[in-house]
Formats: sequence, structure tokens, C-alpha cells
Amino acid sequence: MSEPASALHGVTFDLRVDPAQRLIHATVGGILSPEDIGWIAEDVRAAILSLGADAGRHRTLYDARGVAVLPQAATDMALRNLRGDAPQLWADRLAFVAATALTRRQLRRIAEARPGAAVFDDVDTALAWLLREGD
Repeated sequence: MSEPASALHGVTFDLRVDPAQRLIHATVGGILSPEDIGWIAEDVRAAILSLGADAGRHRTLYDARGVAVLPQAATDMALRNLRGDAPQLWADRLAFVAATALTRRQLRRIAEARPGAAVFDDVDTALAWLLREGD
């Protein structure tokens, strides 16, 4: 029996939900396959739904500083997932954080698919933008 692609590529994933701030915080690392993107998206959707009436009024942070590169197939899968989500589950704001220029460029392509999405160099700036009220 072979190991799943996630184990072979050192994929890490952590998901935290802060209902008081209506914040979903996903941290990912490793070389993500399309399958990894798929199960991560399902976990994030479940977290969004756990917010109840605040689903769709939430903010999402994807901390991808542990991702050096997104293979093209994974980028394509992320785009399909973001475009395919039910609009009522879309975050008010969606922030991606990346550590490398290549990953930032790939995430900008993904962010362009969603209104209210942006790419940042650090988590603190992303969180400040996500949690800022009024605009």
C-alpha cells in the first residue's frame, strides 16, 4: 500500500475558527496536490458552515507561507473551488499570505477570481486588513 500524496509531499494543514471575530484561519504547507486542495476546501467549507448565521459574513485567512510553489494542477483546482463555492458562503474578505515571490504570484492569480480577496507578505498585515471594519 502506498502512502497518500499528502504524506509524500509533507503537506501540513491547520484550521482554526474564531466565531467572535467571524474568522476562519487556515494554515497550509508543503507541495499541495489537487486532492489536497479538494479536502482542504471541504474542511474550510465545514468550518464556514459552523458559523451558522455568520456564514457568508466571515473573513478567511489562508496562511500559505509554508508553500514554496503551487503545482499548476493545484492552482487550477483552487480556482475551480473558489469559483464553484456557493456565493452565500463567500467570505466578506479573503486574504492569502505567502513567503515567496513565486507563491505570491500564483496566489494573486487565485485571488483575482474572487471579489474581496488580496495577497499579503505577512500575517499581521493580512489580519489587520481582514478585521478592519467599515470598508
